[in-house]
Amino acid sequence: MNGSRSRARRHAAACACAFLTLATLLPAAVMAAAPWAEPLPWEAVTGDTGFTFDVQRFDDPDSGWQVDAFGMTSVMHQGEVNRVYVRWRHLDFHTAGRSALARWPEAVPPVADGETPDLSWPGEHSVAGWGRPELGLLAPLSLPLIGDSLFGGEVALPFARNALYPFAARSTSLRLALRRVFRLGERLTGALVCERVLNMSAAGEDLADEAFADLTVWGGSLAWRPARSADLRLSARDAGPGECRRLRLSLTVPWGEGRGFTLGLMRGLADAEDRLFATQVTVAVSIALDTPSADAPQTPPEEGP
Repeated sequence: MNGSRSRARRHAAACACAFLTLATLLPAAVMAAAPWAEPLPWEAVTGDTGFTFDVQRFDDPDSGWQVDAFGMTSVMHQGEVNRVYVRWRHLDFHTAGRSALARWPEAVPPVADGETPDLSWPGEHSVAGWGRPELGLLAPLSLPLIGDSLFGGEVALPFARNALYPFAARSTSLRLALRRVFRLGERLTGALVCERVLNMSAAGEDLADEAFADLTVWGGSLAWRPARSADLRLSARDAGPGECRRLRLSLTVPWGEGRGFTLGLMRGLADAEDRLFATQVTVAVSIALDTPSADAPQTPPEEGP
């Protein structure tokens, strides 16, 4: 029995490492951007209910784009094991005079015959506003052949300015995800994720339908838990138009009773003309509302790639 478990762990570790390598090396075909979507907060499934406050900086020196974002995530119980969450972020988008339509001409809305499309949109060098609020559900799920997994469903609502595109838009999207976690050792876990994102057209005539491409996303991660409530994670994801390939390294450590501190660095690996950003830096603080007692069993957090 122990030999079978050991072989299964080695196979799972090999699969996770192979996926991380493939997601980094395989080419990605990028045709158009799509509204940016944060990784699903899988850690909420095994974590406490409460709040997470984060500050993010997106930066791309080639395009001159820079985004400063401040966000909040609220996690609540839904039954005994499910979690529901709400996320919302305020964005300060600095375009450096490089418009979205100039970077992705296929996103130009239709024009009458003989007219020349205006590629200067959105035109502003600095745009500020709230992004799309996201409502989500995370739930354990047991499937034939796959086994114990996690389901994630999220709806992004159309309460944002189109001028914030591709980091937000006045559009709706539906996101469905399945995640399988593999226990590789006492302190090491791996995970594979598949997502399907259905983007709907934005309200108004600022962008063509091609600016809201549907996405199929594959992701994988390796997480090491060196101590109680601490977590070091390397993750990768590969998607279709506008999302391409990304690598992320994050570290989460406890900060007092019922609080945690997270530092993350994400790197975009697409060509300069295709990527939304070159680097993303995240600093987050989590505050739990239902901290478990010292005698309660501790479960490693789960975080999406």
